Amino acid sequence: MTMDLLQAADHTPPMGDLFSHPRLSFCRALWTAPLAGEAQAPVRRIIHARVLQCHGPAKLQRLGVRPAQGYHKCGSYQDLDWVTSFRVLLWQEGRWRVHLQASELASPAAGEVLWFDLGDVITSAAMLEVRRCGIDNWWPSWNLVSGAFLLEGEMPTGLAPRQERTLATERVALTGLPPGVTAERSHGEVRYRTRFLQVGFYLNRAGFSHLGIDEYGGGLTSHSILFQQAGSFPQGVMLHPLASRPLAAPTLRYEVQGVTRVQGNRVEYELALPEAGQQYRLCWEIEEDRLILYASRSASREIHAWYSSAWLMSLRPTVSPAHFIGKITRAGETGLLELPALLHAPRFGTLRLAASNGHALWRCDAFRPLDMTTGELKLGEIPQPEGHYLLPAGKFECELHFVLARPDLPTAEDTPIPVVAALQKCAFTALTYRPDTATFSNNGASMHCPICMDNWSALTTRMPKLLPHLHAVDMLRDSLERWLDGGQGYTSGNMLQHGVFHEAEDEYLLTGAACLLGLGEYLQHSGTTTWLRDYRAPIQRQLAKMRGRDLDGDGLIESRYRTGVSGTSQWSTCWFDVVSFGWKDAFSNAILYRALIVLAEILPKLEAAELGAGLAEWAAELRQNFRPAFYNPKTGWLAGWRCAENKLHDYAFLFVNGAAVSCGLLDVEEARVIMARLWQETKRVAMPDPLLGLPGNLWHIPDADLADIMQGYPLGYYQNGGRTMAQSRHFVNALY
Repeated sequence: MTMDLLQAADHTPPMGDLFSHPRLSFCRALWTAPLAGEAQAPVRRIIHARVLQCHGPAKLQRLGVRPAQGYHKCGSYQDLDWVTSFRVLLWQEGRWRVHLQASELASPAAGEVLWFDLGDVITSAAMLEVRRCGIDNWWPSWNLVSGAFLLEGEMPTGLAPRQERTLATERVALTGLPPGVTAERSHGEVRYRTRFLQVGFYLNRAGFSHLGIDEYGGGLTSHSILFQQAGSFPQGVMLHPLASRPLAAPTLRYEVQGVTRVQGNRVEYELALPEAGQQYRLCWEIEEDRLILYASRSASREIHAWYSSAWLMSLRPTVSPAHFIGKITRAGETGLLELPALLHAPRFGTLRLAASNGHALWRCDAFRPLDMTTGELKLGEIPQPEGHYLLPAGKFECELHFVLARPDLPTAEDTPIPVVAALQKCAFTALTYRPDTATFSNNGASMHCPICMDNWSALTTRMPKLLPHLHAVDMLRDSLERWLDGGQGYTSGNMLQHGVFHEAEDEYLLTGAACLLGLGEYLQHSGTTTWLRDYRAPIQRQLAKMRGRDLDGDGLIESRYRTGVSGTSQWSTCWFDVVSFGWKDAFSNAILYRALIVLAEILPKLEAAELGAGLAEWAAELRQNFRPAFYNPKTGWLAGWRCAENKLHDYAFLFVNGAAVSCGLLDVEEARVIMARLWQETKRVAMPDPLLGLPGNLWHIPDADLADIMQGYPLGYYQNGGRTMAQSRHFVNALY
């Protein structure tokens, strides 16, 4: 029977209300280099592919291509993007073959599907690889690829049967534990506790059952950071060979033979997947401040796998938005890291992952629809360009240490002890890098947000090396390269409204300003003439675009799309995205001023004087016109924005005035007066305890100056006076 194979679902578990419903198709993010005909594409970029993984041969009849949701760049609008270039790759005779390739596709009309004949070809695996798209150009998004395709065909072999097995428990002896470690057996697991760690292991399945961390050693480890869901076990060994059914998966199939042994502080899993010719020995050792994994994989033959893990650990971002920090490889499936790496769980602590030999890679991913972040050990595996993995025959071993770690931050000798403690606790939390997307994000399981680039440059350029092969500023460079290469993000990239293209940076003025300041501070810290030469052209384009946002020739930038006029319910031009900043935005212009000063100083030193030509003069013009544009004589400080109706909008914005002062836009004496006035105003309005951050504004913003979704709420709700650590640094800096 003909069907859309991309909608084909696997069996459901016996309890249908578990909402697992695994499908035979999924999306995969890949690093790629330009193909023939892609000369204008970045040297390395991330694309996405829709993958069909059948349990046996299937007949593919035709492929439909249609518009679908694009990358979500702003909460006020959702673009429909379309595929302009794609390839269909089929797994045949043990390798991928290009079956169909199409480019320069026009956008289908509303409701239209472009159909391509596939000739009833037989295969058990297919990849629909999107190379380019209408709006996001060389960076087709996960959203688009998830919804753009229909794949009609037949699946005569059907689904493989359910097959979940369990491991035998050979022995459990919890005697002879090292000092500081206790253990107990209950409810199908063994659970170890120390003052730093609480870790549980399933007895009938290889995998963690609990992972709690307390970096301070207070024994507060009862909160598990693991992803746990009834009927699903995304932990431990996983294997799904190409052109086959899954053999070890979170649900439905666990065709594993083996035993579990527990002796003191050692938990050993010995298991085999005979059909794939794979054997694993995984021995965990629990000590007071660390976990040690002795892992080996023995293979009687070579296999290719969609998915394979010698050890998978799945984490729950709603408990802690944990993220992995490490050096990315930019090869094959995204998210691959060289070891050592860091696993940081905000609120709880950090584990340093270090391997004793070169057989091990680590991979991490964020599955936002499931609220799940994963980390997995790849043991003796070779990533392939198409995103799958080659598992060679032979024996591969590693010794992997998970050790409690804290950042080693240089501080002044007279730094108060509570400040040092706060820096140690929060430094890794601030490095919200996603290796699977190669950029900083809102958090380790959230969207990319280039509008925060200046925050990340302020942090990373003041931090030391995090790992022997990774400096914090390396992640800033990755994020800048993605932006310069055209990679999209929230508040960044192409938008299509009413049939006309413009950039999100034309609406969110702060994004371009923040990225230029991040660029300047990166160049000050680590810039080289080689790197600058490689990115000279996109930097020049971004400077020209920013110059073009000065719409009235006064040195200040304006947004033609966000007018700031009361009653329009528009979103913002800056980080406070649901406050109707618009037209002339004081905050964005303050950040831009600092960016121009830094770039004008550093570019000539890196043999790029032509890029910096005119920036100092532009900065001087901006400074000259800044105070007249934003100073409010009624309050004695700066307003947030001047709208297209030439009206000031002033709600005692702390971050606006703080940024203007710390970026050098006001004379010192006036800056002191303004800060003193605002300081007194914080006392008059009884500003809440800054333990949780500072409010952006001290006065209530009426609905007329808020985006539609923010209207109807009192002062203190979200961005209308709610406390936040983000952007608080500007006011704090200005106080000093």
